[in-house]
Amino acid sequence: MYELVSPINPKAVLRRLGQITIGIGIVQAAPAVVALIFGEIRIAAVYSAVALAVLLAGHFMSRRLPEEELEIKEALVLAALIFPLSAIVSAVPIYLSTDMSALDAFFESVSGVTTTGLSVAPPDLGPVFLFSRSWLQWIGGIGIVVLVLSILIRPGTTAFRIYATNVGEEKIKPSVVAAAKLLGKVYIIITLISITLLMLSGMSPFDAVCHALCSVSTGGFSTRPESIGAFSGWLVPATIALCCVMGSINFGLYPQALKDPLILLKNVQVRYFIAIAAVGTAIFSFTLVEADYLDDKLLVTSQDRTPAEIASISAFTALSALTTSGFSATDVGELPESSKLLLSALMWIGGGVGSTAGGIKIFRMILLFKLVHLTFMRLFLPSETVTPLKVGEEIVEEEELNRITAFVLLYIMILVLSTFAFTLQGVETSDALFEVSSALGTVGLSSGVTGAEIPDLLKIILCVDMLLGRIEIVPLLVLFMPRTWIGRSTPKTREEKSQR
Repeated sequence: MYELVSPINPKAVLRRLGQITIGIGIVQAAPAVVALIFGEIRIAAVYSAVALAVLLAGHFMSRRLPEEELEIKEALVLAALIFPLSAIVSAVPIYLSTDMSALDAFFESVSGVTTTGLSVAPPDLGPVFLFSRSWLQWIGGIGIVVLVLSILIRPGTTAFRIYATNVGEEKIKPSVVAAAKLLGKVYIIITLISITLLMLSGMSPFDAVCHALCSVSTGGFSTRPESIGAFSGWLVPATIALCCVMGSINFGLYPQALKDPLILLKNVQVRYFIAIAAVGTAIFSFTLVEADYLDDKLLVTSQDRTPAEIASISAFTALSALTTSGFSATDVGELPESSKLLLSALMWIGGGVGSTAGGIKIFRMILLFKLVHLTFMRLFLPSETVTPLKVGEEIVEEEELNRITAFVLLYIMILVLSTFAFTLQGVETSDALFEVSSALGTVGLSSGVTGAEIPDLLKIILCVDMLLGRIEIVPLLVLFMPRTWIGRSTPKTREEKSQR
């Protein structure tokens, strides 16, 4: 009852937010080092100044405010504040070191920390900018939460609630701090493997680092305006796809896979992921061939390419949408409507729970399908029969099912409302749905709508959608609920007041 009727404790939230701010300040130091490497002294000074200012602010907040454990609602509010705050701070050096407007710098920063990959930036802003937004995506994956839990917050109730609201309640170690450290090690190892694989596939060290950071985080920013389509041959796209798949699998499975490599194939989310990717690739190939057969005008894809090349492009694009990485090997804007609709559906599904991928997530989709199946099965069973809802060997409790159902309904509502807002601005419905699906799923594929020239209102809508998709809606809604900040009177509290 306390959680329902009492407002949050702002001091407890601000103290933890101060510790998060210290982590954000540490993050700003990496682009400063890269700027020095490339001889960009002014840009290095900008990032260094921002990093120092943020570190001092975070230190002041965390030291001056009292130490108090967070309640659940306060952990949700903190989770809702992490990514907007990271985006605001990260937008400052982008704005000061480029010719981008404040809104465009914020848009690029939001797209980075939410691991989306939609961009309104001009193509010639230099290597420091390209690295900084790739770095933002890598940090936005699980980096900032792992950094804070591993270094700045002591084990305890607060650590668990921050971990649960940002990573999930499934712990791979008895202590959430130990779990966060293990996840961080897995994240770094996968990133190093990706850098090595990309360099072996022919990328330069700089391109390999930037693309690895964006692949493992399923972010999708590229160092080239044409994205992966700028690299010739099949090896680079295949390697990028592999790295994105590694980032879209539950990170908690990797330590188990060291003992039993088959654990990945035994996992229900991985099995469904493989099945959805295979079916999605086949249908996408069909939409390309069928559209080319019907009107003989499909991009430069299918007219001059062999079936094997069309299949490889289809596989890469389908995986890019499903993993929510957002890399592209072809002009998405020129795809037929059926192909865009299929990609939108894949973007809604997303990757596995416990990964850096966005979307509704495969586990939730499995659960909802099983709920539909169970509903029909119960029609043929005696009313007293107990039929628990199970995913694999795990029984899903009613409370969790209610949370997941509410989340999916909210996801659909936001998708519809945002798409409607785009159509009011003159965007075609199919393109509006695709763009909003990409933002809300934190994907980054674009049908050509997103760019510096779109109205500011649409940029703001996309920013909100990206944040909602990354934070997973509920914490951000809790942040703006009046009862989060203002308590309500109960019979007990009114009686206490009358006695005074």
